[in-house]
Amino acid sequence: MVSTPLCRKVLVLNDKKSVRNLIFLLKKIESENGLPGAGEPLLALLDQKQFDAVVLDLRCSNRRTREEVRGIGKIRAGRVGKLLVIVTEVNGPQTLVLLERYIFNGLPEALLWLVSHRYKPRQQ
Repeated sequence: MVSTPLCRKVLVLNDKKSVRNLIFLLKKIESENGLPGAGEPLLALLDQKQFDAVVLDLRCSNRRTREEVRGIGKIRAGRVGKLLVIVTEVNGPQTLVLLERYIFNGLPEALLWLVSHRYKPRQQ
């Protein structure tokens, strides 16, 4: 049972540009920060490129603060047939919007750090 309500977006990616942007972002996160736990299988799945579409489930707590530090937390991935499913925890609602914008439209390289930052979730 979740103690705080979740804000989430579920994106289905099947066009080459958005999938390419997502793969680039995940590889950038890995090269700069490392992916926790399930990161190695995720990168192996990305290298196979034997999937027809990607379902990206973005989740964050519903808290809103003016000082939201944008960033990505946990990333988990798995395959269902030719469908790659990625569940990602982000730091806040603003990050949801920014990440979606990056995936579909791209961002200038200088601003990519806004979405590729990794944060460590608070201990509960």
